[in-house]
Amino acid sequence: MKRFQARTACALITLACATPALADDNIAIENDAAATASVAIAEAPPIVVEPTLMHPSAALMNDHMHDGGEFMVGLRWMRENYGGANQSGTKKLTDADVLAAGYTVRASDMTMDMVMLDLMYAPNDDITLMVMPMWMRHEMTMLGIDPMAGMDHDMDDMDGMDGMDMGGGHGGHSMGYGDTMTHSVEGISDTLVSASYRLARTGTFNAHATLGVWVPTGSVSKRNADGSFVHYGMQPGSGTWDIEPAVTVSGQNGSFGWGAQGSYKWRAEDANTSGFAFGDVAKASGWASYALTPSVGAVARLGWEHEGAIEGHYNDAHNHSSPSDIQGNYGGDTIHLGLGANALLPFGGAKRPQLSAEAAFPLYQDLNGIQLPEDWRLSVSLSQAF
Repeated sequence: MKRFQARTACALITLACATPALADDNIAIENDAAATASVAIAEAPPIVVEPTLMHPSAALMNDHMHDGGEFMVGLRWMRENYGGANQSGTKKLTDADVLAAGYTVRASDMTMDMVMLDLMYAPNDDITLMVMPMWMRHEMTMLGIDPMAGMDHDMDDMDGMDGMDMGGGHGGHSMGYGDTMTHSVEGISDTLVSASYRLARTGTFNAHATLGVWVPTGSVSKRNADGSFVHYGMQPGSGTWDIEPAVTVSGQNGSFGWGAQGSYKWRAEDANTSGFAFGDVAKASGWASYALTPSVGAVARLGWEHEGAIEGHYNDAHNHSSPSDIQGNYGGDTIHLGLGANALLPFGGAKRPQLSAEAAFPLYQDLNGIQLPEDWRLSVSLSQAF
């Protein structure tokens, strides 16, 4: 019996000594597992959201800056489409309304295409320079709205005048009621030269100011086949030196982004060589963005634009038969809703090319005089940084 008790005591002592050792082994195993998991987590590549995915780069200019030494080349295409009944202020007009205002012809639809080459260079982290030459094309279809125009046209043909005052004054084509005529103008437009200066840069907030100068490289002397000037809005250029300051702020928190930009284009000259000047332009935009994946981002933008009426007057033969021929029928206020996306293309290494697109639709239009309202606009850009 004593031998059994002695053996039992020895076994209990051995078990008591072994328990801490087993506990230490379990702790060591758990520590090793935790360390292994930590290493695995540390080695997992982080999900990085590129800031460029969060910007509406297809629709806005000077919306972002570059790091020092970086160079970017981009190609941008924009189309604006106008159509439907003419509008005065916020009111839709009938053809009878336009005729009663003194016009025998009105625009029924118009498209404006712009192709821009973006060239950007950052000599350091705080300054980004840009040069943007532009090409522009307008195509407009006119509609005769005067029921009496057919008889007038016959009388003009008998006189050999074809309804056009060629004496350098005010005239216009005589179009039959319901007749249409499509004409187009294209050419080099004005060139934007700008410098952006960084005001703030943190992990979640950026701000910069931009000073842009529009160089009048575009023509303002395009004419119709009969020698008269085309409609004011169809000239490819402005013919004036224009100054455009802008301020842009943006922020990012993980996959979410936001931003705002305000700008004002001031016509620095009272008139161009053809005798007129387009109105000043004020713009403000705000946007929200979300990175759907590390390579694709979605953007929603709300934009407001105000443009003044044309000042001055053509100094050579031009028409007065349609609203597009009168200076007061330009400008107004428009609010757009833009929906877009940015995508980094799956090639190009660390700096992949970016494809961006935005479709915008007017929510509100308050137009000066009588004008053809805008239906929609589309912007597409492809850019590559080096």
